[in-house]
Amino acid sequence: MKNLTTLLLMTFFLTACANPKAYNLKGYADDAKWNGQKVLLYGISEATGLVALDSTVIDKNAFSIQGKVDTVGWYVLMIHDGLAQPIYKDFYVGGKLECAIKEGKIRISGSEVNDAYQSFEDQYAVMTSELIKLDEKVKANPQDEQAKNTFNAAYATFLKSFRELSKNTILKNMGNPLGIHIFQAALSSLENTDLEMILAKASPEFLKDGTVKMVKAQLELSKNVQEGSKCPNLKMMAPDGSQVSLSQFIGKGNYVLIDFWASWCSPCMKELPNVLECYKRYHPKGFDIVGVSLDEDAVAWKGAIEKNQIPWHHMSDLAGWKSQAVAVFSFSGIPHTVLVDPNGVIVVKNLRGEELKAKLAEIYK
Repeated sequence: MKNLTTLLLMTFFLTACANPKAYNLKGYADDAKWNGQKVLLYGISEATGLVALDSTVIDKNAFSIQGKVDTVGWYVLMIHDGLAQPIYKDFYVGGKLECAIKEGKIRISGSEVNDAYQSFEDQYAVMTSELIKLDEKVKANPQDEQAKNTFNAAYATFLKSFRELSKNTILKNMGNPLGIHIFQAALSSLENTDLEMILAKASPEFLKDGTVKMVKAQLELSKNVQEGSKCPNLKMMAPDGSQVSLSQFIGKGNYVLIDFWASWCSPCMKELPNVLECYKRYHPKGFDIVGVSLDEDAVAWKGAIEKNQIPWHHMSDLAGWKSQAVAVFSFSGIPHTVLVDPNGVIVVKNLRGEELKAKLAEIYK
């Protein structure tokens, strides 16, 4: 599974500053193998991605890199290890900071923001350590059903724990840049109730962020798809290229799960075995599923359906996060689900794992 730093790299933001900001980063390595390896400081550009700003070389298990940047914000420190993949760490630039290279990982400390962020990552590492081992066990023996069930249960627990960790970290850091950084990165793990509480306590500066504005607007739209509301319609394309409407499947006398997903979405793929199990168990009793994909690549979308032998209905407008599904159903992360009753009324949203199984068991007693 992806580590948090990879997730965060997709959600960097830069806050403009009137004057250049000085940085002074001193690093120490726990192993002589790092000597001679290059240390690179990167900025982030929405247009071009990572932009190299400065560099040095590790010598005698130490290095120093200092200078000025034009904007205050989050940057990336990357170290190229000739023996393995490069390692990297995002951090908030400014002032004197210390970097420790230990056991193949980078730790940066020396400011309130970076110390709080390191604490967050340490807790995340503890939460995922056992999960990673279980995932490797499943990959080693894909036919081991017991291993899959153990992983799924552990993953469900992790999602709840990560949600609480993210929410608490954001609330504790509303007055510094870490609050928005975690908000952006953990957005798909937060429930609407979490988002509403965060926005209610947010400072005017926090509310100016582009992602925060988007979420606030989506929460307003989500009032149109509350539990108990009539399920809205979507018109998209089926895998064979024909036009298809959501209304063809909902409100026809059966419970229907609308599953928003994408072939590139790792959590969606982790949840897929659970959804397949529910379909096989309850489809003979009338239960149905419509998969709405946020893919942009038709080949990848159709390939994932075929590879995983996903038997239910499928539709997509191949528009990614610009899909009409995102606007109509107002969600900010996938997998996302909407369970609709036989009359086309929304019963409950965002059921996953054991919660989905329990709800269907309740319906199909």
